[in-house]
Amino acid sequence: MRNKIKHKVKYKYGTMVLQKRLLVVILLITFIFIALFVKLTAIQFIDGSFLTAKAREQWMRDLPLKAERGFLLDRNGAMLAENELVYDVYVRASNVENSKALALLISNVLGLDYLKVLEKCENRKVGESLIKLGVDREKALELISSNLKGVYLSENSKRVYQNNSMLSRVLGYTRVDGVGQTGLELFYNKLLSGTDGKALMSGDASGKELDEYPEMYIPSVPGLDLTLTFDKTIQNICENILLQVMEEQKPKTASAIVMDVNTGELLAMATTPGFNLNEPPRDDINALNELSKNILITDVYEPGSTFKLLTTSAALEEGLTNLEDRFYDPGFRIVDGQKIKCWKTIGHGSQTLVDGVSNSCNSVFMDLGLRLGKEKLYKYLKDFGIGTKTGIDFFGESAGIMMKEASVKNVDLARISFGQAVAVTPLQLAVSTAATVNGGKVLKPQFLKKATDTTGKVVYEFTPTITNSPISAKTSADIRYMMKNAVEHANAIASYVPGYTLGGKTGTAQKYVDGHIAQGKYVSSFVGFAPYENPQYLLLLLVDEPSAGAYYGSVVAAPYAKNIFQEIFTYKQIPAKNLEEELEKIKPTILIPDLVGSSLTTAVSELKKLGLQVEIQGEGEFVNATYPAANVMVYNNAVVVIDT
Repeated sequence: MRNKIKHKVKYKYGTMVLQKRLLVVILLITFIFIALFVKLTAIQFIDGSFLTAKAREQWMRDLPLKAERGFLLDRNGAMLAENELVYDVYVRASNVENSKALALLISNVLGLDYLKVLEKCENRKVGESLIKLGVDREKALELISSNLKGVYLSENSKRVYQNNSMLSRVLGYTRVDGVGQTGLELFYNKLLSGTDGKALMSGDASGKELDEYPEMYIPSVPGLDLTLTFDKTIQNICENILLQVMEEQKPKTASAIVMDVNTGELLAMATTPGFNLNEPPRDDINALNELSKNILITDVYEPGSTFKLLTTSAALEEGLTNLEDRFYDPGFRIVDGQKIKCWKTIGHGSQTLVDGVSNSCNSVFMDLGLRLGKEKLYKYLKDFGIGTKTGIDFFGESAGIMMKEASVKNVDLARISFGQAVAVTPLQLAVSTAATVNGGKVLKPQFLKKATDTTGKVVYEFTPTITNSPISAKTSADIRYMMKNAVEHANAIASYVPGYTLGGKTGTAQKYVDGHIAQGKYVSSFVGFAPYENPQYLLLLLVDEPSAGAYYGSVVAAPYAKNIFQEIFTYKQIPAKNLEEELEKIKPTILIPDLVGSSLTTAVSELKKLGLQVEIQGEGEFVNATYPAANVMVYNNAVVVIDT
């Protein structure tokens, strides 16, 4: 009986356990189904788009469609840089049927290493392998016409510069993949690049294509076309005349800037030597870097006499001088116990301010600088933009070099006043000089005139920006008058253009190496504007280290500046006035005598008797050479340089 009871209890206990276990299993299964339902719901409604996109990435293969780079044009619509259709070559190893045959074909047609191409043809770990960028149409067709599977082409464009070396240091060039590398191509790369597109193809798990045609096509968006401020004709005029400078004066470099004085637009910016933008010397990185550098924006130099216009402007504006103010020059000034010479060591004697500018007399400008004092002179120089970047739309601009105002002594102030002990970029000097002749407006210089899209819609248009106004219109008019007088004073062989009135100032600055004067190394320059009655064009011409004999700016730079102005007048159809009378004035009637070996005193006397002006190079007592040389016919009142 007891055993029966025990058995019944044991049996009852086992049933209850089974029921509980069954309940747990049911609950567990229910929980799993609920979890799966929640997960599937999340996948379907929350993560569905994301996961679908991820899946498409795995079964879709995309072929890039490079956006066409925007064009570069001059202000009149002349093409400066455009594109030529080329092809980028890819290989999809998953579609290659005969890797060795394909690798052999590609390596032969494109001139590539066979083993490296073969490796890419057999590498199924990647979707596509790039073989080569920028393949021309003929070679691309040769690859496709072979009917060997696995090779693909993507349209691309190659940058083509219509004028080869024109504006080489300004436009810059692109990398082989079409990305801007230097110059404006780099600065405006985002505007020029556009947005790439792509073609999507279906593929299986191994990467093999399932369809012959793209499933999806996303077109590229071309870059913007940029119209620049340059005038191709004026640029060409400058570059051709700079080639003459290189041939005749044998300098290290020769450069020119032409700017619209009323807007700040750069009409021309040239430096020789340049290089062919279509064939940059990529195999010589040092040469490439040197030739690519836009030294008119990046490099600084001691400006010399062309800087005197800023000192004169400041003194006139402060009422510390006037056109009739008189100065006496014995050939030097003594400042802080130091003797600072004028370029004409025998002195200019008594002269007015107007004469002082024409004679480029250092003593006059030392006096003006000392009258101003360092606080006022520095204020005006900074207002003119000296010591600060102009803000030009170009990478690598330098700010120039100025001594700290607190450390400037009178002897430093005297030198700064005539263009020593201060360093500027050529662009800075052009901008500040433009302000002295345009009524007193310091303008931000600009390369970009407007940007348009493929529909012709203008998305950006240039408007002039005035950054400062350091002098009045009256002071500016006085500066223009003195610059006109300086040109007429130098007369025919310098910067005088028959039938036209213009203003200008020459400069001759010694160069420094490691903080010391480099003997025999000069920067000869001319800065001028035209027309006098209505200033529009400012020209700065620099000749770095002329080595043909002469180095004065009046001989080495001014005659070439005259030629540039003359050609601009012809191009712009600006009529000459009283041309016949003017030509008669400069008719060559004087024969240069042979003075080599003569004493300096005798040579100067002989030339002045003939009605010629004299400039002296060196401090010797005897004549080594004259420029122009003996037996050359020159004009009345022409400048003859005596080298001692």
